[in-house]
Amino acid sequence: MGFDAVVAIARGGLAPGMMASTALSIPLYAVAYSRADRSVSWFTAEKPKAGSRILLVEDIAGRGTTLSDSLDFLRTQNYQVKVFVLAYDAQSRIVPDFGMKMPGNSRAWFPWERDSITDAFDRTCNLPAKPEYQYASWAIDLDGVLLADLPDHHYDQALDETLAARDRLHMNAVLPQIELGSVTIITGRPEKDRVRTQNWLSRHGLNGSLVMRNESVYTPQESAMHKADSIIAGGHTHYIESDARQALYIANSVKVAEVFWWNDGQAMQVSAHASQQLRENALIAGG
Repeated sequence: MGFDAVVAIARGGLAPGMMASTALSIPLYAVAYSRADRSVSWFTAEKPKAGSRILLVEDIAGRGTTLSDSLDFLRTQNYQVKVFVLAYDAQSRIVPDFGMKMPGNSRAWFPWERDSITDAFDRTCNLPAKPEYQYASWAIDLDGVLLADLPDHHYDQALDETLAARDRLHMNAVLPQIELGSVTIITGRPEKDRVRTQNWLSRHGLNGSLVMRNESVYTPQESAMHKADSIIAGGHTHYIESDARQALYIANSVKVAEVFWWNDGQAMQVSAHASQQLRENALIAGG
């Protein structure tokens, strides 16, 4: 269509803007937007030549004013502008020239805005008072992360004694460097163990939500499935898991969250590609 330049709206439009600029082999510029006073300014040191035909790029056309104000800013400078977004819906303030319309009540989120899917961020009405990453919602595994994970055969050989020994365990010396006092714990322990589990957590100053496995829905071999479903239901953006195979299953099942394997005090981010064998291998018991 003869565009002379791509102008991305920083920050959400930078990733798709770079891709569009590369695909079209034309220069990339960017504008910045201040939500507080609805002001638009040039983000890049240079700007397109006067009269240029511009492709304005944003990640999403939402209900706010970012895209409409940026569009007005460029038009008042006598640029010819078409709008490209990755997604928009029926309630978007601007209907773009190019973009995918989301069906029904669906919402689109992108990897670079992962932390803004939480209820805490939503309550800011898109005017956060602190960096977006501070609105992330963390959840963690219990056994193997906060305390030692006792071998399965101990439970098989002497269940009551092993449970009692587990209740006496201290917290691990090395712990995740996040706010643990109120973090959500999602464990494969069965619901019938709630009282003794809650007592252990309370003794160690851990007062966040405790999500346990419903035995009528998930078998012990389906602990990873229980955790994945609970992460989605809770709207969590990050999860720490002590079992490598479960971590892979969860990462494959919960695309919206970053999943970390906690390996004796070291965290490794994991990802997984869908496969039936992966699902079968990862459906294993665990705390």
